[in-house]
Amino acid sequence: MHAYIVKTPDGFVYPFAGDASLTDNEKQAWHFLSTDEARDTAEKLGYYDDRFEILAVEVEEGKLNRQ
Repeated sequence: MHAYIVKTPDGFVYPFAGDASLTDNEKQAWHFLSTDEARDTAEKLGYYDDRFEILAVEVEEGKLNRQ
């Protein structure tokens, strides 16, 4: 399954305690189903335009990190 993750200069966005945080571990990254969803989350964390990357990844459907 195709998903997207957000990479910032400070780490990868990941779900934490009902919100979003950052981690250095790409395997913990939050899987977004669209680039719009990924961009909205990055912007809510204060990252805009050239301060983050949206990377496409392949993930088994049962292993999506979507908390």
